[in-house]
Amino acid sequence: MYTIVRYPETKNNSLKPWSAADELLLERVNEQNLSGKNIVVFNDRFGYLSVNLNSFEPWIITGYRSQEKALERNFKINGLDIEPGHIIRLPEPPPGKIDIALIRIPKSIELFRLFLYLTHEKSDENTEVICSFMTKYFSPQILKTAELFFEYVEQSKAKKKARLLILKNPKELKTEIKLTEQVTWKNITLKQYSGVFSSSRIDFATRFLLENFRVNVNEKRILDLAAGNGIIGYYILKEYKKQNLPQPELHLLDDSVLAVKSAEMNLPSKCFFHYNDTLEDLKENYFDLIITNPPFHFEHEINTEISINLFKESFAKLKPGGRFVLVFNRHLAGKYKPVLKALFQKITLVADSPKYMILECRKQK
Repeated sequence: MYTIVRYPETKNNSLKPWSAADELLLERVNEQNLSGKNIVVFNDRFGYLSVNLNSFEPWIITGYRSQEKALERNFKINGLDIEPGHIIRLPEPPPGKIDIALIRIPKSIELFRLFLYLTHEKSDENTEVICSFMTKYFSPQILKTAELFFEYVEQSKAKKKARLLILKNPKELKTEIKLTEQVTWKNITLKQYSGVFSSSRIDFATRFLLENFRVNVNEKRILDLAAGNGIIGYYILKEYKKQNLPQPELHLLDDSVLAVKSAEMNLPSKCFFHYNDTLEDLKENYFDLIITNPPFHFEHEINTEISINLFKESFAKLKPGGRFVLVFNRHLAGKYKPVLKALFQKITLVADSPKYMILECRKQK
């Protein structure tokens, strides 16, 4: 029996590192002869599947730096080594033909489509794709998406409120499957990979932030935290250019590798791009401005602990006198404000709406 822990750690005991859907998936795959099979695992957020199948040397497709850290931690805890090169970052495909693909169906249908596209490209008539989900999260879109790629699509019976979706016989694709999309807001058009947060549109909280944000000409070093496709950083550069100001030193950081790759498509190469879930690699007392629409949804979970940790890290990375600007859903004010007040000397309400709030927090000089 292996030990599996969550990373980042949480004080919420209701948040577990695996679910009944993971157990059902592992149960199904263990019924088969896995010897010599090319096994690929998608969306194994904390490593439950990868650790349990370690003896078969699966290819592990990752999309988040926090996921990679969780895998590294759980392999180490159990005295195991990840096969060199067996962690592959999206949107890269696994090598060779796939015999068995295991997919924990993500909340994002667009991300699920990307998983299936990568699997379909390496499948033949002998490939079996086993997808798992909790029944409360089922959507007809899951079946429609699966049917784009495979002839055989069958659901299992429910067990512990979980189900499997078995896919076989890859179809000949009649239409082109695009891995990127364009999103437009006002006169800004950006590219992003399918599955990046707020697919097909700019998130409403981010729109509210940009509509009420004003640049400060004295801010030379800026961090766009949880940057997504880079819309906030893009907007800031555009505002500096409009005022004939020199381009600031702009850093963009996100936990999602697809988000970072999207931001790289949209912003100048002289910007700095960071694929990480924390600010650990950035200099302390360095930034004049850190601006963010902080994450609190992780798949189907709500977890504000991660956002709060980012607030604390941001405080350490700001210069004395620097400002931290954030937008958030009003219902989170009770959790966020006490933490921010304990950190920052001055907090100003920049804008307010029935759904969102924007705060500007100043670090003491």
